[in-house]
Amino acid sequence: MMVLAGCGHQIERPRPQPPAPFAYLSLTACRAYRDNIVECQLEYGTDFGRQRLGPVQERSLTIAGDGERYQILSCYPVARIKRELPNFVCRISSGSSGAEAASILVKGGTAVRLARILGDREQLQYRWTPDKWSRLND
Repeated sequence: MMVLAGCGHQIERPRPQPPAPFAYLSLTACRAYRDNIVECQLEYGTDFGRQRLGPVQERSLTIAGDGERYQILSCYPVARIKRELPNFVCRISSGSSGAEAASILVKGGTAVRLARILGDREQLQYRWTPDKWSRLND
């Protein structure tokens, strides 16, 4: 009789990664604050080099395990209060399980930097210019 070792072992297939550029976007360094607010850093890049795009705050998010990341699955633009500033809602999944965790709102400077990564033409071409009617420089 021949014994076959490992026949019952199932090979785990790796989870499919989201398409670029979302595969390189993640939430890290999450901290919980009072009133159930969780703040994480939105990062872009690979393990070889990452850049922080800025903070993201969310109420419905639960903190993942120690050192665990949230993966950004997709983002879509939402209505803007100020036309020149973008807002995004991004779906995220837990880094280890791959289960969808929540949706987060990305706004402010973090959203501007995200818009540039996503190729938003308006943000790529925007250049800050001083307001000629401002009294701050008088």
